[in-house]
Amino acid sequence: MSPKSGRKSPMRTAVQNAALTRSVAQALVERAERQTGSRMAAYETVGQTVGASAEWIRKFIKGDEAKAPDWIIGWNLLDYYNQIGDRVETEITKELQKHQALREEIDAVNSKIDQAMARTTSN
Repeated sequence: MSPKSGRKSPMRTAVQNAALTRSVAQALVERAERQTGSRMAAYETVGQTVGASAEWIRKFIKGDEAKAPDWIIGWNLLDYYNQIGDRVETEITKELQKHQALREEIDAVNSKIDQAMARTTSN
């Protein structure tokens, strides 16, 4: 049954927000696990960063027993994810700039070699 005002149900929004936050938490733990080599250390790292226990993070991701995060922890999870995304984008931009600069140097060297080869073959 839809509300008479035409707005979406607050319950549906809360469920969607919890699902999004759970996906973000899982992505953060997977990233931390790649860095630490340990799933348990990853739970601990993410938990410490967002102000939650490693056990709560683990249960929340699994969907077992853990309730949806309070506003502060939910915000911290989303903010932490955005910070990582910003850092990754900055690193990618820097790498692309380095790549472009090296490519231009290589192209300049290749151009000189091509010119020298053209002179050699035309003589």
